Parts: sequence; C-alpha cells; structure tokens
Amino acid sequence: MDTANSHNSKGSQKAPLLSSVQCQPLLDRWCVAKSRLSSRFGSLAPGLQGVRQEVMSWLDERRKWVLGDLRRCGRGIVGFLVDLRTGKRGVKRGFWKNPRFYAAVLAGCLLGGNFLLMARQHLACAAYYGDERIGLISSQKAGEEMRLKVEEALERELGQDVFLPSSLVYKTCMASRVEMDSLQQFEAALRELPWMTNAVEMCIDGEPVFILADRKAAQELLNRFRDGFLSGESGEKVESFEFQEEITFRSRRVAVQDVLSVEDALTVLNGGTSRVKTYVVKEGDNLWSIARAHGLLVEDIFQANPQLTSERLDVGQEIRLALEEPLLHVMITSTLVKKEVLPPETRTQLNDSLRRGQTKVISSGESGEAMVVYRLVRRNDRVVERQEIGRQVLKEPKPRIVAKGTKSTVTAVAARGSGSGVLRWPVSGRITSGFGYRGGEFHGAIDIAAAAGTAVRAAAGGRVISAGWQGGYGYTVAIDHGNGMVTRYAHLSRISVGTGESVAAGEVIGAVGSTGRSTGPHLHFEVVVGGSKKNPLNYLR
Repeated sequence: MDTANSHNSKGSQKAPLLSSVQCQPLLDRWCVAKSRLSSRFGSLAPGLQGVRQEVMSWLDERRKWVLGDLRRCGRGIVGFLVDLRTGKRGVKRGFWKNPRFYAAVLAGCLLGGNFLLMARQHLACAAYYGDERIGLISSQKAGEEMRLKVEEALERELGQDVFLPSSLVYKTCMASRVEMDSLQQFEAALRELPWMTNAVEMCIDGEPVFILADRKAAQELLNRFRDGFLSGESGEKVESFEFQEEITFRSRRVAVQDVLSVEDALTVLNGGTSRVKTYVVKEGDNLWSIARAHGLLVEDIFQANPQLTSERLDVGQEIRLALEEPLLHVMITSTLVKKEVLPPETRTQLNDSLRRGQTKVISSGESGEAMVVYRLVRRNDRVVERQEIGRQVLKEPKPRIVAKGTKSTVTAVAARGSGSGVLRWPVSGRITSGFGYRGGEFHGAIDIAAAAGTAVRAAAGGRVISAGWQGGYGYTVAIDHGNGMVTRYAHLSRISVGTGESVAAGEVIGAVGSTGRSTGPHLHFEVVVGGSKKNPLNYLR
C-alpha cells in the first residue's frame, strides 16, 4: 500500500510538460478569444463613466448604512458599560489580563477611527493646470461648466475667442467639506490662468506701441485719433489724411490682459511721449517768448532748469525744455464751408466844410453774407495752411460812407491821434518804439506796449492776405484795405482770422504776444502804402 502510494507520488512528479508544439494551438485560441472580447466590449467604453458614477453612488449609500450600524453599536456598548457599573451584568474577574481583550479593544478603536474618518470625508475632484492644483471641487462636470462660463465671459469682454495653452486635468480624491473650494473661489482661480488670444500688435516706425484685439479695432483707433483734431463744425469734410510715421501691424498670440481697449490705446496716443530738448538762447529771446513758442509755461522752464534764479537770459545760454511730443503726426486735408459776414466797404468823400483831420459818417452801411469754402491742412491740431477755394455771396454789403475834411486851419497840432483818421488804433497802449531809425537800424513801424493776450483789432475793414508765422515777426496778420494800403500786425500770441477772410474795422484778429524776435509783449504795427512803409501816426485817428 505504501509502496503504491509512493510510486504514484513519484509518477506525478515526473509527469512531462506540454511541448511548444502542443502549446501553440492554445495560444492561438487565446488571441482569437481576446480580440473577439475587445471588439465586443470596446463599444462599452463610453458608458463606463456612467457606471462609475452609479458605483460611487452605491458606495456612498453603503457608507451611510455602515455609519448607522456604528451608531447602533456605539449605543449598545454604552448600555453594556452602564449595566457593568450598576451590577446588572457580571464579568469574569481578571478578564482584562487576557491579551485577547486588548487586541479586541485596539481593533475596535482602529475600526471606529477609520469609520469616523470616512464619515468626515467626501468624494471630491482636484483640478490641476500643469503641476499646480487650482481648486478642489465636487466633480469634473462642475469644473468644466465653470471653465466654460469663465471662457465665455472673457470672450464677451474682449470680443473674440480666448483659449488656454494646456487643458485642465481632474483627479478624483477624498476631501472634507472644509477643504472644498466654493464656486466663486474656483471661478477666481480660473480667471488667473494664462488665458491667450490671437491679437494684433501695432508698431510706429518699427517700434511696438500696444496690442489691440484685431485690425478692425486698430482702424477704429486711427480714425478716432484723426477725428479728434477736426474742428467739429458741421460743414467740415475730410478729403484725405496721411500719417507721417510708418504704421505696421503684426499678428501675435498674447495674454488676454495685454490687449488694450480702443479707449485705453487712444489715451496712450493722445498722451504722447516726453522729450528733453536743449535750446540755445538767441537775441531777443525771453522766458515768456520761449515758453510760448514751445507750448510751455514759464514755470515749466524753471522746473526743468533749477539753475535759473531769475528771468534774465544771455545770448548763447543753453536751457533745457521738457517737451510733450505726440506718438503720431497726421496730416489732414479737409474742406470747410461756413457762412461769413461781409463787412461794409468804407468809402471816403472829401468835404471842404470839415477841417482837415475831421471825419463824419454819412452812412453806416450794412453787412452782407457769403458762403465761403476753405481748404484746410492740419498737422494734428494745428492748421498749417488755410486757402479759400470758393465763395458765394448771399447778400451784398452796403458801403459805409465817411466824409473826410479838407479845410485848412491856421495851426496844426502834431500829436497822437492827429493823423488823417483813415485808420483806428489796433490796441491801446503807450508807444515804446517809434517810426524811423533807432541806432543803426531803421524801424518801419511803431511798437505799442500792451499786456499779453490783449485783443488786437483791425485798423480798418479789408481782406486778410496773410496769417501765420513769419520768421522774426512771429505770428503775423496782414490786411489789404484797398487803394494800395496794407496794415501788418506782428508778434501776436494767437491769430483769430485766416487768409482770405474779410474783416471789419475793429474786428478782433488776434492777441498781443511776444513771438518771433521780440523783447516782451507788444504789438508791432506797420502801414504800407504803394509798397513803401509809412509812419502809422500819419494815418491813425
């Protein structure tokens, strides 16, 4: 018997293994079965997510059942301990010396602690962007819904598509309610992510200036920048415009926060850039004239030059000027149609019943009206050229008739106001420099002192033949009064009329200044008759 058993045992140990030839059919059958299973159950993959959610729901329900059982168990243990204390139940003496008792107590504590921990933990989803955890939320579905909400809000604000360079990754985990992020906290974290968009970078002379949403926004910016320099009058129409700097655009993928709105970009353009210029003082310069010529205040010059302790300047002295220069210069050509008043022409009639120098208005005349078309050329906000290209008289003016006395008198008084009375004084003030030679230089006008900004009025009615900058004269206006007489008003701080306009006697044409070659605020007043400069005092009344 023993021998047989021994023999069977040895025989089983020496049973030969399957050969490779015998294994090959089995392996082939296994591969075929595996491919069939894959093709049959592969279509079930989309439903696995739903099954997972159902399973997790089932597990949550089981957890609640276990917690209920633990509570009942706890109440039973408490009742048992009370019975022990009151003597209702007895135990064997020395049971606590048994090692099994301590093992049971330790196991119960571990099991209870684990269930208590499970009771405080909930199934959660951690959202990651790259390696950084950005939020702890209830589910991946809630995270994706909030991501889409933030994406749509940013697209509405920007007006175009936005995207994240990388996708969010969600990982299932357990977390307490205290650790969970609110939807508001998760939304704030999503807004802080590096959202990107395709935008347009605007360059001026090759230098990047700012980034705009698209070409449409860039064109709107340039149009609004240009239109800001127009007069705003209803009769003005832009014919053409050209930027003097080279403007280029290039597409870029940029962060959403780097894209400027049209309003913010317009503020940057209008603000310009600061630049410090060194100015060499020339003869006739003073702080007021330098500041005026560069659009500054005298206080600005003192701030840029702390070394200046007074207003005295020396020829050849260098001073610093802090200038604001625009980023862009635009040349705008436009036509302006405006209704103008035609002043009455003054006609003089000689009267021998009036003493020489006396005048008498016979008829005050009546103004007319005309629609005048001007072509304006601006460089940003400054009109550099004004040309009349059309005129339609709506109402003819009636002439003003003045009788001029020719009766001789025995004596004559040579004093201010004793001229022929043809012209009125353009400004009130004392004469600081008369007509004639002063030193070795001939002065073909009179200088009338007046405060800067005082209104300068036309000495007689006529038509403006020039208005603008004229070298040493500074801002100057010249008026043709007919019969070969022209008056010139120089060193003005501003000009209120344009070339080709008709002005009436006493009409404001500018303001006293100190532009050009000037030592202080005053009016340089010339009278030219037949091409020769005449003493204005002989014509003023």
